[in-house]
Amino acid sequence: MAILSKWGEQLNEKKPLQEYPRMQLQRDSYTNLNGVWEYQITDGDASPVSSLWKKIIVPFSPGSKLSGTDEILLPGKTLWYRKQFAYQPVSKQTWLRFEAVDQCCTVYMNGIEVGSHEGGYCPFGFDVSGMIKYQNSLMVKVTDDSDQGRFAYGKQKIEHSGMWYTPCSGIWQTVWLEDMSEHAVHDLKITPDCEKNTVYFDLAGDFSQAAITISDGKGIVHRGLTIDRHYAAPIEHPHYWTPDDPFLYDVYIQTEDDIVKSYFGMRRFSIANDASGLKRFCLNDEPLFLSGLLDQGYTVDGGMTFPDDDAMVYELRKIREMGFNMLRKHVKVECRRWYYHCDRLGILVMQDMPSGGRYDFKTMTLWPTLGFNKDDTKADLGRSEAVEKQIYYAELDAMLDELYNAPCIFAWCPFNEGWGQFASARVTEHIRRYDSTRLIDSASGWFDQGAGDFRSIHDYFFPYRTKPDKKGRAVLLSEFGGYSYIEWGHCEAGELYGYKKFTDKLEMDNAIAALYEKIVLRNIPLGLAGCIYTQVSDIEDECNGLFTADRKIIKIDIKRMRRINDRCRRKLKQ
Repeated sequence: MAILSKWGEQLNEKKPLQEYPRMQLQRDSYTNLNGVWEYQITDGDASPVSSLWKKIIVPFSPGSKLSGTDEILLPGKTLWYRKQFAYQPVSKQTWLRFEAVDQCCTVYMNGIEVGSHEGGYCPFGFDVSGMIKYQNSLMVKVTDDSDQGRFAYGKQKIEHSGMWYTPCSGIWQTVWLEDMSEHAVHDLKITPDCEKNTVYFDLAGDFSQAAITISDGKGIVHRGLTIDRHYAAPIEHPHYWTPDDPFLYDVYIQTEDDIVKSYFGMRRFSIANDASGLKRFCLNDEPLFLSGLLDQGYTVDGGMTFPDDDAMVYELRKIREMGFNMLRKHVKVECRRWYYHCDRLGILVMQDMPSGGRYDFKTMTLWPTLGFNKDDTKADLGRSEAVEKQIYYAELDAMLDELYNAPCIFAWCPFNEGWGQFASARVTEHIRRYDSTRLIDSASGWFDQGAGDFRSIHDYFFPYRTKPDKKGRAVLLSEFGGYSYIEWGHCEAGELYGYKKFTDKLEMDNAIAALYEKIVLRNIPLGLAGCIYTQVSDIEDECNGLFTADRKIIKIDIKRMRRINDRCRRKLKQ
């Protein structure tokens, strides 16, 4: 019997995930194309065969339970999608948008190629104004080399087990249409500046002027008109965004014939000395202990796709109930609605770049213990070819661009445990040039080159004692714990897999509490600025989550965990 979440059990196959995807650039025009499509997988670059089309539920990847098929796209094969739909365009431009397709795709509307895209994690779209009609045939051609190619793939692996998961291919996020006017706002970047009590807007689009209105929910706090693409709006007596008070301002931008809605939060991230001279994370210039979870973003029934918007909200609310104030989104980029929910619920996010390149256990795990942990041009950490590095930068820039506006994201992490790592100091400065408003974990784990804003330590097995960083950075225990316990019938693991194993749930709960006493609370006075426990949920062979894979059971005492997290925050202030 397949294990499903309650949202998977209640899935409406004809209309899954209907919510508006892009909450920071909303307009009234929206047609969701999720639901029943057709697919087939062909050898090589062969065209589809008319008699071999089969049903699939978009946006769930082939191989996931909710997709309706157990086929997986392999390297050297092609995945084809087909969708017939009716549409009535109401303006001069119609755009077809994909929230994510893994990895490389070409899109056809009514037999005409409209564009292609590379990279499996970021949104993209095409102007289909000259091709869309009342009755339409949409076709998408997809190839995916997964862990055997040059693009980022995160924790996906064709030969998957243990820490590697079932590969995701094809359409795995929402597909939608929107009509846009001649003078539409095509892009928007929002940069809050708490030092100057100002928020900056950078606009893109073919318009001659834009009226910008900002509301705090009670009334208008700013109204202005600009003919420039860069606009500064003063915010008097700003209401700052924090996890305990995730206040968001609403923004309305009106051009000659377009109106879009967005939002922003006034917040500032920094690192500063406390009264004892120890480096601390600061939010709005106030020290804040970061207590978070490693969040890999996999579900038992939808794979990398949440089965329902409410499933995201439920998980995030429970995490807040446990007292955690941050998540490390681990080597994956989520759909944009996930960040919207973190914005409004008050959860800070440390965002990893999805990993890529060839993974070698000896090079990336054993060598660092012997002192071989450099990532200069002579080292081969899975990305030695120039083209692989170019692809990395292209995918990194796409992630930074798409998530720039999210108030919840406080730090970027370009590399994890040396996996595909190269020239991390230069990559760190590349990120800094694009976004100077956030912190950077230059190299999480054991290939640290002294760059970035904090020392990022992974420790699952050894007694840990915080020491001041030689480079004068803050210290974050960015991975620890990983205690495992199986709730039979609620996860897919056949045996215990984790860093410490338990057969009794209460014993595991006590062990986690003891771990925080010994590893976290004792080290905060020594300079520990934050910690990230592994992990949010069970995933396939891994049973070291606080949630079961189906999210039906939480393995720990929620109130006890909250008390521990409250103590961590108080300890910082003592």
